Amino acid sequence: MRTKITLLSLMTVFCISNLASQLAPDFTVTDFNQKTHKLYADYLDKDKVVVIKFFFVGCPPCASVAPYVQSAYTRAGSGSGNVEFFQITTLSSDKNATVKSYHQSKGLTFPGIGSDGNSAQALAPYKSGTFGTWYGTPTFVVIAPNGEVDYNVNMSAGNPYGLDTAIARAFRKVNNGGGGGGGMECEDSFTVKTITQLQPDGYYIVDYQGGNPTQTLDSGLYYCQFPLPQNLDEVFVLPYINKKDSSLNGITTGDIVRIQRHILGLEALNNLQLRCADVNNSGSVTAADVSEIRKLVLGVTSKFSRLTESFAIAHNPKSKNYWDYDNKVLVRDLINKTKTNEFGVCKFGDVSGALLLKEDIFENRAQRIQSATVSEEMISPLLWSYTIALRDFNQLEAFQFGLKFPVDELVQLELCDALSNWSYDYAIDRRNSYFKVSAISDLKENSNPATYVLKLKTRSKVNLKELEAQEFLPEFIYKSGATANDFKLQYEDSPSRLVLVYQQYSTNSLIIESTGSLSRLELFDLNGRVLYSAALDSLTRVHVVSEIDQIMPKGPGFIRIYDETGKMECKSFVRI
Repeated sequence: MRTKITLLSLMTVFCISNLASQLAPDFTVTDFNQKTHKLYADYLDKDKVVVIKFFFVGCPPCASVAPYVQSAYTRAGSGSGNVEFFQITTLSSDKNATVKSYHQSKGLTFPGIGSDGNSAQALAPYKSGTFGTWYGTPTFVVIAPNGEVDYNVNMSAGNPYGLDTAIARAFRKVNNGGGGGGGMECEDSFTVKTITQLQPDGYYIVDYQGGNPTQTLDSGLYYCQFPLPQNLDEVFVLPYINKKDSSLNGITTGDIVRIQRHILGLEALNNLQLRCADVNNSGSVTAADVSEIRKLVLGVTSKFSRLTESFAIAHNPKSKNYWDYDNKVLVRDLINKTKTNEFGVCKFGDVSGALLLKEDIFENRAQRIQSATVSEEMISPLLWSYTIALRDFNQLEAFQFGLKFPVDELVQLELCDALSNWSYDYAIDRRNSYFKVSAISDLKENSNPATYVLKLKTRSKVNLKELEAQEFLPEFIYKSGATANDFKLQYEDSPSRLVLVYQQYSTNSLIIESTGSLSRLELFDLNGRVLYSAALDSLTRVHVVSEIDQIMPKGPGFIRIYDETGKMECKSFVRI
């Protein structure tokens, strides 16, 4: 059994080695413009790469990928450089005239070969299994100048640069097929890549000094498809992005937190984060950038005033060396491999999103709900008070949330002592009845008890609701690093301490009872006019107002009491 396994292994190695050593057979074809093409004499022997797409006219996937093949052909020089493309049919019914009509309808400019152009000779070795299993059309083949075959190249809408990669590999093959004298075909080849989830539209090669034309390097691969300037002193690779995005998308108080921590020296931002944090385009990250982002978050402004672009680009995005802070890299450094070939793209202001690398997801949002308790109190017929307290306030590092209510009823808004060691801003949108707040702790120990963060006074009773996420995303960032994006208001039950007893048999007195001690008592009418006031002994729980008929007329009235702590409560009654 051991001998058989050894023989089988040797046979397998021999077969694989034999398969890998096969070179592309020569062929001669005639395209639909009656031009003759010889694989070796016209191309390989002249140190050129040949790309073949096997197809047939009625093939749907062939048609869907055709625009990407045309783009690759254009990037490779449209046949005028050292790469040539062919589209070769697999069906005898596709004549040159049919293939020509197909090319014209699809806007394809590379040569096409029909059955009467000798397509069968070019197809046969690839369909026979010599280079691998034939899976049908489209099948892509890239042939290096030394005749080596890259069979069944992955090229699709999801991988539009598959041919660029295969072409770059082909140029690195040693030329054993003649014509080139051997050696590497493109000694100055290099690649660049973007490692973030956000990607550029492509890359430019820009000569800032020599005045040479800017070249496009959409795939990030340079394999000598066009000549570089002789002087590379100021020749850079620069990614470019044409798309725009709403200034606010993806930006929250969490981004302000990270910038503030950077300014305080508590967290070092990487190059990409520094680039997208500089929203006032000053070349540095300061409190001015924090102010710009906060105004945008709260809706005070609709865009960053000094920016014309939506996205930022940084070379060497992971680096935290502030001196290595740029959006481009010298071509010479890429050729010599003295600088990294990595770029990053981020949205201006989205410092958290700048950490979203392709292989890494930074955000780890906790599945928790941040709740706030609401205490409601009627102070007078024309004044109501609402106190909002955040649960687990002392565990928070930053937050933003919004409330929806008829703000035209708002009399007073107060951000309270619990935020004395916080920086905060708020905005009121009276037209849409919104209130928004954004706050960040300065990370000092808070000596004030975190009883409540916000108090509103309104002209009448209002219904406070959470502002929906599409209008203003709630966000709560905890000192532990967790983040919550759900916000719920919970109204507190406020059991009354007042019991009003109106003595029917004694129409000239009002008896007021309380479950706790009273310090002061007032009676007032519907207009808020105080009709009766009394300072009470600290032990008083029952108070009788005599001669009530002389103090207030029949009908509705209001009573307001204060307990020994100064807390106030208001209640209505009707004198009959």
